[in-house]
Amino acid sequence: MCRCNDFNVIKSNGNKIILNEDKVLEWVEKKLIPNTVIISIDDENIIKLLIFCLEITYKMFSGGTRATVTQKGFRERRRTFESILTDQFVGKLGEVMVKKFLENNFHTKIELDWDISPQIEKHRNDIINAKKKVSIKTSTSLAGIWAEADIGYDYGINIKCSISQPPILQFFIEVCGFSKLLDFVDTKISSDDKIFRNYLQDIRNRIKDYKCEEIKTKLKGFICGYFKTSDHRPIYKGKTLPYLGKVREERYLAPINKLKYTKDDWEVFILEVELLNNNK
Repeated sequence: MCRCNDFNVIKSNGNKIILNEDKVLEWVEKKLIPNTVIISIDDENIIKLLIFCLEITYKMFSGGTRATVTQKGFRERRRTFESILTDQFVGKLGEVMVKKFLENNFHTKIELDWDISPQIEKHRNDIINAKKKVSIKTSTSLAGIWAEADIGYDYGINIKCSISQPPILQFFIEVCGFSKLLDFVDTKISSDDKIFRNYLQDIRNRIKDYKCEEIKTKLKGFICGYFKTSDHRPIYKGKTLPYLGKVREERYLAPINKLKYTKDDWEVFILEVELLNNNK
């Protein structure tokens, strides 16, 4: 909000930068609250997401899909199973958030792409029953100010999600899998081993408030908005942008304070991508 000066919350006065509290409140009331989605981890779509991420990660390691297990950077390094699983979960979580948001607020039905292809396909539609190509991008960072869409897409949707810890661990804790693991370990550690007995007790204390299958964790997502790629020119590779640095590949980028986010905007989006024909 502040970095991109959404709702003009920041103004300069000489050498001072002043935060306008009234504008912040307006941003919260008009944009943040109406476009925030909260989903319990026992929601059917979140359960599907977990199974999807486990399966696609296993397939990546077994060669069942051509998606890579290396990460590009200064050097390519092999990612761990856990890091890939978390990346997959975060990336797909935004799609689930958009589905919930649109279905709960508008007369439409959203179908997500749960297929795991052995090939890497470009321009797969994130909303498979939309007639236009829609790219949904998710980030856990609140610092970013750019929404993006790859070349070939008609629309880009940007979501920021809050995940407190690795999702697989939280599922494990709340369905009692973690407690069962600790019980098993308890039988294997000698009663004289004070160090590991203390470790076990400390871990049990951390999860003592969680009862078996009493689901507490909720995932939060803020739908920042969407942009139409035809309204923008692609940003070329190598260009430097504020709070982003050098663009690594040519794509569409739009500042999040320029995204469309109101109810009227979303009604236009649903009409333009032809989702109104999928009424519940």
